Amino acid sequence: MTFTLDSSLRARIRLILCGAAAIFAGSYAAGVHAEAAATDAAADTLEEVTVTAQRRVENARDVPISLTVFNSAAIEQQNFQGVESYFSQTPNVSFTTQGTRDRKQLSLRGVSDQLSADNNIKEGSFGFYVDEFNVAQGTSNPEIVDIDRIEVLRGPQGTYFGRNAVGGAINITTKQPTNEFFAEASAQYSSFNTVDAHVILNLPLIDNVLAVRIVGRDETSDGNIKNINLIGGGNNSKYTYGKIIVRYTPNDKLTIDTTGTVSNEHVGMRNGVPSGVLADFSGGVLYSGPPYNGQAIPDGVGFYPNNTTKVNFNRPQDDGTRFNYVSNRVKWNADAFSVTNVVGYMYSNEFEGGDIDGSSLDLFYERESIKRSSLSEELRIQSIPGQMIDWTGGLYYGHDIGHTNQHTFAGADNPFQLPNGFEVTSSLSDSSDVSYAVFGEGVWHIDPALSLTVGARYTHETVSNDGYDTSGAMINNYVNGDATFTNFSPRLSLLYIASDQVNLYGTISRGFKAGGVQAKLTSNGAKNNQIYKPETLTNYEFGVKSESADKRLRFDADLFYMDWKDIQANYSVGVQLPGGGVEFVSGIANAATAHSYGFEVETTALVIPGLTMGAGAGYNRAYYGDYPDAAKGAGGSQSLSGATLPNSPKWTVHADSEYTHKFSADVSGFTRLEWYYKGSIRPDQNAEFHTGFPWEVPSYNVWNLRAGVTRDSWSVTAFVENLFAKKYYTNAYEKAFATGMFLEPSYRNVGVRLTVRTK
Repeated sequence: MTFTLDSSLRARIRLILCGAAAIFAGSYAAGVHAEAAATDAAADTLEEVTVTAQRRVENARDVPISLTVFNSAAIEQQNFQGVESYFSQTPNVSFTTQGTRDRKQLSLRGVSDQLSADNNIKEGSFGFYVDEFNVAQGTSNPEIVDIDRIEVLRGPQGTYFGRNAVGGAINITTKQPTNEFFAEASAQYSSFNTVDAHVILNLPLIDNVLAVRIVGRDETSDGNIKNINLIGGGNNSKYTYGKIIVRYTPNDKLTIDTTGTVSNEHVGMRNGVPSGVLADFSGGVLYSGPPYNGQAIPDGVGFYPNNTTKVNFNRPQDDGTRFNYVSNRVKWNADAFSVTNVVGYMYSNEFEGGDIDGSSLDLFYERESIKRSSLSEELRIQSIPGQMIDWTGGLYYGHDIGHTNQHTFAGADNPFQLPNGFEVTSSLSDSSDVSYAVFGEGVWHIDPALSLTVGARYTHETVSNDGYDTSGAMINNYVNGDATFTNFSPRLSLLYIASDQVNLYGTISRGFKAGGVQAKLTSNGAKNNQIYKPETLTNYEFGVKSESADKRLRFDADLFYMDWKDIQANYSVGVQLPGGGVEFVSGIANAATAHSYGFEVETTALVIPGLTMGAGAGYNRAYYGDYPDAAKGAGGSQSLSGATLPNSPKWTVHADSEYTHKFSADVSGFTRLEWYYKGSIRPDQNAEFHTGFPWEVPSYNVWNLRAGVTRDSWSVTAFVENLFAKKYYTNAYEKAFATGMFLEPSYRNVGVRLTVRTK
């Protein structure tokens, strides 16, 4: 592995270092000035970081996994709103967005969900767990109000987080009911008339036996984008969320937690403004003839970056997601082992409709609903920690179901002279995925300084697909079949405690994502099944975790190399039929090989009592090894061998500084400065075939400033996010737009939050 720095990269690194130095220098000067007053403001050591990455409570330093952890204080003070908030402060991760809260495509170490977000079963690349229940089938952005801890685990996590965790896992732990009364009410007002309020209520119903915790959130916003058309509107939004957790502890050995949640996101339009660049299908088929001639129309609003706030739609849009789940976790502690059983059911409905041509002309509109459900159960038995061999064994069952119902219609101004309301295309399909697994892991404490972990998971998975597309009156891309896949994913780790301050570890792990059944590339109106292969990934990692300076300095670093085969990538090819209709042929292809290598480093320092500084950086070179025949959206194929993988920035860097000061016995305050940098990316595989704007998403860096005061039972926090109003975007996506591919523009967000709680 060789790292070569060209002049452009050296300039970026200098920018990164200058940004980090500015934070550190400014905060250090402020801290030294206030050192005398701050001696009693905070603890004189860093808080211990505990995690459940291996399904037991452990110090993060003792876990042989590369991970980033955010506790409840960080989540609250940094105003986390979703996955994009904590991903910005995690090395070697990335995300793109396609216009709504739940349309996020995530990437860890270059491993991304290259499959369409519209697939009726989400064949994701990550485990996404909330209180040990897998929610990945229903959401990529779960609610994070009243959260105790967020853990971002990099690298395959197959043993504990199962199928599809080839790239890593996000493990969220919520705050549970307690035996003490607690109430909190919070309201935030920020840019674009955004009002975000939540309430938390903890009620002990029977002393030390029964308690309930209730959470509710409501957010409304006028949005940062307006529709100049007479119909008005824009990306105004409403989001509601509710959760109730009931904890029953009849004795000191048994705990039963039952959780129910509901959430509803409704957006007036998918966030975005036109780029002025037509995608392959738009420019080559839909708008190739007069009066467009393959060119986007300004349509009275213009293009990004000159236009960041306006669209011109002749029809309203209706987009969003409804997501609900109920789960039950039973944990029984015996003298030598514990038994945990987690069972849950989730349901989601991702919907969109209305204008899809992105213009004031009545060209095309659609109606789409993707309904997904999942039932899963995991039974796990674990030894009580502290034995010579700590062991875990378990069984897993999961059944995912998906249903897609999508229709595209011609408007009065369509370029094919079709009747107004004519159904141009449709897609109807039902899919099912049934998975069984057995897993186990043992940790052999060879001596006090050395331990060996051996784990594995065996998975048996059956995938079925029944569906078809239509183009006008013709049925095509018909598929009806199933396929079964099995996999054995081992894990081997060695942890060496070099001293009281330094731990070293090495890990080899493997991940697995099942294949599936689909229609062949050529459509003929008949059953024509094709099976695409499973994706497997092997990760090699060496790391160091240390605490020094009397637990005032924490430093973690790792090197990794990942090798995976048959990586699954989505393709879509659209053609115009001789009779004037349109036909789409889409599916999933397997790239032969891909590779990823790099490093991550994170550090946190308590410079003086009250002043904490942190920084992190990741370098990731992720690329296709052998992919000679990648399908192009414009038709045909092209070699992508050696090309950088989609959604995989080479550099991700962040730095922050937080100073806390205690003014009196009951009054304290803080100031916090944050900076993060994300390197350039190609957001998806189709962008790999193009150069320039908007296919190549440029690098960007952002500054945030926060400050707050707490007194007794209330606190006030103010913030400015994107302090210098940097213009950037994370993705460009196509929905047959006549005004060009759409991208979601950045903006400055200024706000204040008031929180009142019981002591």
